[in-house]
Amino acid sequence: MFDLRQSTNGRPLLVGHRGAMDVAPENSMSAFRAGLAGGADILELDVQLTADKQVIVFHDTDLFPKTGVSGQIADYSAKFLRQLDVGRTFSGDFAGERMPLLAEVLAWAKGRIPLMIELKHTPPCFNPELDLCTVALIEEFGMVDEVVVSSFDQFALQRVKRLNRRIATSFIYVARLCHPLDLVRGLEVDSLSPSTDFMSREEVAQIQAAGYACSPGGFYWDYPTLLDWGVDTISSNNPASIKHLLYREPVEMEMTAVTI
Repeated sequence: MFDLRQSTNGRPLLVGHRGAMDVAPENSMSAFRAGLAGGADILELDVQLTADKQVIVFHDTDLFPKTGVSGQIADYSAKFLRQLDVGRTFSGDFAGERMPLLAEVLAWAKGRIPLMIELKHTPPCFNPELDLCTVALIEEFGMVDEVVVSSFDQFALQRVKRLNRRIATSFIYVARLCHPLDLVRGLEVDSLSPSTDFMSREEVAQIQAAGYACSPGGFYWDYPTLLDWGVDTISSNNPASIKHLLYREPVEMEMTAVTI
């Protein structure tokens, strides 16, 4: 099982958000290569299920802003989706960039870099088959100990653990809570991913004292403060730009924005 905890790794891990979405089209192979080259310890990506039950890497509910095609991932076959250009809206330099299948990313990442795979269960696509297919691919490529599966959907995380308890899971939530651990009472997870927009030092301490990793996401990243609070991971749209923070190099600390 992959362990996100700083107590295991010796320092916070650097997460390349959607690969390196400030450098290349998010969730593309170019973004994943850029995240790896930029010093990320783990690459975050988003998966959805196509109409023909293929697990494909894409974040948005609506295809149109990035592809010019109306509808959702679940409306189309993988063959059709793989023909769409997801790079041109980012930059003409990436024209022709295609959506990768999860299988393609797993094959590339194995033995190279761990992955944080977010299951995108969004209305009206609460499809348990996404979880089953994703776990099957993780097992097929021998990546059980090289992935963390995350989601806002507790049912999805519960299914993942029932399928394979060795797969690390993280529950994502966005709220300011008096008792954050109540959210996962009775739910087997290995990490909590609160939003940095609402998080506090006390919440980080509560999560870690209960034995979970604190692996936050969110829009607001005050890196010096979060590192001082002792979070287990920090995330960036451009890992190369903040890598120095983890090695205490004498470079000015920065803030940036990262969306879940």
